[in-house]
Amino acid sequence: MRPTDSLDKRILSFGTSVSKTGRVSAKKASVRRNASMKQSSAMKAGFRSTFELNLARALSEKGVPYEYETTKLTYIPKPRTYTPDFYIPETNIYVEAKGHLDKSDRMKMLLIKEQYPDLDIRFVFLRANNKIYKGSKTTYADWATKHKFEWAEGSIPEEWCKNGR
Repeated sequence: MRPTDSLDKRILSFGTSVSKTGRVSAKKASVRRNASMKQSSAMKAGFRSTFELNLARALSEKGVPYEYETTKLTYIPKPRTYTPDFYIPETNIYVEAKGHLDKSDRMKMLLIKEQYPDLDIRFVFLRANNKIYKGSKTTYADWATKHKFEWAEGSIPEEWCKNGR
């Protein structure tokens, strides 16, 4: 038996490194449990993230009618499908909720914007000042502005919900 075998078993069996005693502090256990509970409550409610769930709750509390992931848009070069998170029928606005905006998401949104120029697609970022990648000077907000996407941070602005934009 190699000296690292027992460590390997601890990593494999728990998905994370655990002390040799096999104990996890109550604080660490509660953090994991709470994070998974939040995620599962969003999933149970039919949303992909807690951020989307909170946006939907806010719209509902304001009495704003919306649709969640009902529209499917096919885009190329390889035929793929994009499903915007929210559609607000009164203003004909699509809202994409983003906690993380990776390279594939950025490319997809540029292709969608190019292939569906008449659609009004906007972003709501969890944190607009996040960098598009480690070491970059460009933030999510900078990227959206550069590519002419309207954006907001944290919540959907009231003016996006009412006619007369």
